[in-house]
Amino acid sequence: MEALKTFRVYNGGIELVFGPNSLVELRRVLASMKRPVIVTGSRSARESGALGEVAKVLEESGVGYVVYDKAKPNPTVEEAEDLARFYEAEGCGGFIAIGGGSVIDLAKSARALVAGGGRMLDYFYGVKQPPRAKPTLVAVNLTHGTGSEADRFAVLTYEAEVEKRGFPAGYPDYSVDDPRYTLTLPLNQSIYTSVDALSHVVEASTSRLSSPFVEAISAEAAARIFAYLPRVVENPRDLEARYWLLYASMLGGVAIDHALTHLGHGLEHLLSAYNPRLPHGAGLAIIHSKLIEEIYRARPLESWRILSNLDPSLKPRPEDAERAGEAFRGFLARVGFKETLGDYGFTRGEVERLFKMILVKQSMRRYIDLAPFRVDEELLEKIASSLV
Repeated sequence: MEALKTFRVYNGGIELVFGPNSLVELRRVLASMKRPVIVTGSRSARESGALGEVAKVLEESGVGYVVYDKAKPNPTVEEAEDLARFYEAEGCGGFIAIGGGSVIDLAKSARALVAGGGRMLDYFYGVKQPPRAKPTLVAVNLTHGTGSEADRFAVLTYEAEVEKRGFPAGYPDYSVDDPRYTLTLPLNQSIYTSVDALSHVVEASTSRLSSPFVEAISAEAAARIFAYLPRVVENPRDLEARYWLLYASMLGGVAIDHALTHLGHGLEHLLSAYNPRLPHGAGLAIIHSKLIEEIYRARPLESWRILSNLDPSLKPRPEDAERAGEAFRGFLARVGFKETLGDYGFTRGEVERLFKMILVKQSMRRYIDLAPFRVDEELLEKIASSLV
């Protein structure tokens, strides 16, 4: 096994420390905080060992803290408001988010509300932007999926309107990516989060905002996912494989920070807002199993740079789109992903109805505008018909 280096990455003002035992590199930051709130879910922060290591640093430094352990998958506008109220009632002086994308996004959102006041919906819909001056946020990432520790976006669900979307809540100040903390990630979540990262680089590199920089880091991230996810499926305690999946996820976060996502994420947000039991990464895997062909047909060169890792005989031409789709679906099967939307109770009619909402919801417009092809009812029906 090659040496797993610990190093720093800077994006949008974040100081991100990557590698084994990287938390110690931010000891000075934790030691200077004043009564932070530690935001976690009910289990993963403890099981990974991250909560214990953060608490030890704080306690040894004489820093008091409180724990908010009510974070859930697919956080809602109301839950972000609840965390903001908790923060203010407890007289806290900063956030430490220990978890995956849902936990980090919840903390980002509540911090924006604490800093700028008003309503969470103001930020959710872009009526108001968070101020530059915000409480310190340290993100201790536990999954190799969302890249939320490396970008400025948060994703919330507004249940009253059955709407889920990403919005610019603000960058963390400091982030920790330690692959040791991902060793306890359940196998299904390991697959879901890795495919989430893969979908980030597929969409960012083919977005209308893409660039040579985004295309380069996207190709690198995809190559790592294709090489190392099968190893984690075979041996979930493979630290080297977890390291490179985490690295790929971090690159994916940087990629979407620069070029955003497009149709795949828009469609998935419609599905999991309607049915929160659908894991984000699972929804993306299912959607991209068909959507990847449309992306390849519209952006063959950029897509070829990613998918030729799976089938070296592919050529960067629209005519190879169906073969590219076969290669992608073959990879999903190889890592054990065989789910359909029907497994989550969706009917074809529901999927078609939900997908068409992207054409009428103004808040979802950017997902269409950034797609590299025309999005209409015919295309949406074509995709929906193969997913249930």
